[in-house]
Amino acid sequence: MKAEETSLQALLGGEKQYQIPLFQRSYTWSDAQFQLLWDDITDLADALRDGSSRQTHFLGSMVMAPSPSVGPAGVNEWVVVDGQQRLTTLTVLLAAIRDHEAQHNPEAVDRFNELYLINRWAKGNKRYKLLPTQLDRLAYTAIIDRAPTAGEGDGVGAAYRFFRKQLIQADDPDDAHDIERIEEVLMHRLALVWIAAQPGDNVHRIFESLNNTGVRLSQADLLRNYIFMRMPDLGETAYETLWLPMQKELGADNLELLIWLDLVLRGEHRVRRDAIYRAQQERLAEASTEAELEGFLTELRQQGEFLKVILQPEQDGDPKVRGALRRLADWGSQTVYPLAMHLLARRHQGSIESAEVAEALKIVEGYLVRRMIVGKASANINRILVSIVSEMDQSLPAAEAVRSYLSGGERRWYPTDEQLRQAVLREPFYWRGKSSQRMFVLRRLEDSYTNFEPVQGEKLTIEHVMPQQPSAAAWKELEVLCGGLEEAQVTHQSLVHTLGNLTLSGYNAPLSNKPFAAKREMLQRSGLKLNQAIAAEPVWGPEQIAARGEELLERCVKLWPGPLEGVGAEPPSNGNASPLAELLAALPPGSWTTYGDVAEVLGTHPVPVGQQVATVPMANAHRVLTAEGRVSSGFRWTDPDRTDDPVELMKVEGVRFLPDGAAHPA
Repeated sequence: MKAEETSLQALLGGEKQYQIPLFQRSYTWSDAQFQLLWDDITDLADALRDGSSRQTHFLGSMVMAPSPSVGPAGVNEWVVVDGQQRLTTLTVLLAAIRDHEAQHNPEAVDRFNELYLINRWAKGNKRYKLLPTQLDRLAYTAIIDRAPTAGEGDGVGAAYRFFRKQLIQADDPDDAHDIERIEEVLMHRLALVWIAAQPGDNVHRIFESLNNTGVRLSQADLLRNYIFMRMPDLGETAYETLWLPMQKELGADNLELLIWLDLVLRGEHRVRRDAIYRAQQERLAEASTEAELEGFLTELRQQGEFLKVILQPEQDGDPKVRGALRRLADWGSQTVYPLAMHLLARRHQGSIESAEVAEALKIVEGYLVRRMIVGKASANINRILVSIVSEMDQSLPAAEAVRSYLSGGERRWYPTDEQLRQAVLREPFYWRGKSSQRMFVLRRLEDSYTNFEPVQGEKLTIEHVMPQQPSAAAWKELEVLCGGLEEAQVTHQSLVHTLGNLTLSGYNAPLSNKPFAAKREMLQRSGLKLNQAIAAEPVWGPEQIAARGEELLERCVKLWPGPLEGVGAEPPSNGNASPLAELLAALPPGSWTTYGDVAEVLGTHPVPVGQQVATVPMANAHRVLTAEGRVSSGFRWTDPDRTDDPVELMKVEGVRFLPDGAAHPA
């Protein structure tokens, strides 16, 4: 076979077609793979923005064979033997970028099509530079052709929706070149190895040999083989005393994690988990003796002991460190591991005490929780936390250095007490972060009342004191408190999902949508301090929710320290319409939602949602209808040249309509 390094630009350039043969499985990538690829691309785009023009990412090999069919004149046809998942995903991402850019620059459609997606002069299926198997073909061609059904279903459609949403998050109005950099990374910074079979080769046999030769070697396997091949004399002893204990104690996945963490702690925090072997190999190539390699294994073994403590906090001898590590484990983020390992290593060396380790970890916990409460849980968080070890001021005490680093810089946004206050009192906490993280916050608030009997949350769920969908009796109760039905509706819309209206309960089903008078009896019997405080109130309305919000805010401020005074930066801005645009980008064809439902998720009112839909260009705006399932009388296409009927378009997309003209609730 002929092999050479290439780029996506070279792969897609010119008149050619890549055909996925029938013996290939259908498209199988999901959110986990999409996210890994997207993280690689955005890391490279960040490096490009920061001036690093040489960095690339190796995406693997593409094995091709000449197509046995005779293509049209000028179209070079290839069968994709290996690499269809990556190639399909990359072309779908290019289509997503095209459609994102087309909202503001219609010329982007022709540019992307002719450069990357379409063979302009070919006919029928030969038009497409990539032709998937029959099972994926309709979904794929709908995306390339910008059909009304683009983004429908799972698989290829899910990939398109995922990248449309991610592009909205990445598009900063203050940076005119951010999407351009992503395109540059895709076309020129992703390194691929092109492997070409020869005419007459048995393509199916090649495919079998690539995919049926047993379990593929992990990154840790590759590194182990590399190291011990270079240790003919000391290798056996080093393997028995250093490598094998790590492998047994940590397991395969955590051993690979340890090898990545070692790179991060050495300042190589841009290395992806799927590239750690190559990075370690390049670093260890400088080792000229077996003793140097043994030294590396000794250091790795020690770091493995620190990772064990992070994974199993009960092994730590200090109760405060134990508690801090347990809380971070409950929060569920591996991006805090490099800092935690750095702190444990410094304690092991004797340069800091356990109290300082616990305090530094408490600050990180506060940083994560505050960002989640205000709705900025994920913005740049991975890059920030893996960079902290190499970039924080090592001359300061550890906790002070961590707080100082997180407090500074416009892209590290650390919410202040006032920003936290606005979020706690006004924002829909119920829609923030992951469900496990919302439970984490409420359990920590409950524990803050007393340390004698910490909450066991296995059977608890989050309960809305003012019901999400009030019964007739609950509405009447709220009307009396608010002074009328309209006022009650506004109060419910704005406060039902705020932190002040939420608690923990094991009686979620019995409590359900009952009025407060009925709920109060059950809450009085609860062993939770959160519920006892609520049950002490005679009624439950806007005044009580606001007062409880203020009280919980005080506890939040004490539990989770904020940034240094005067240095909290503004959050990265994506424009006012970004959260709405992200939601609508995820709506698949054949579905619809309402202004009220979108407003509930965003923590706002249907009126501003309608105003944004009517004035700001965004994907799938026509899929937002009134509560009755009708197109709003105020709906207008933001493109003045569009005159098509949104109802007819939704019918083509798969939405069914009732005889009275309303969209079917299904």
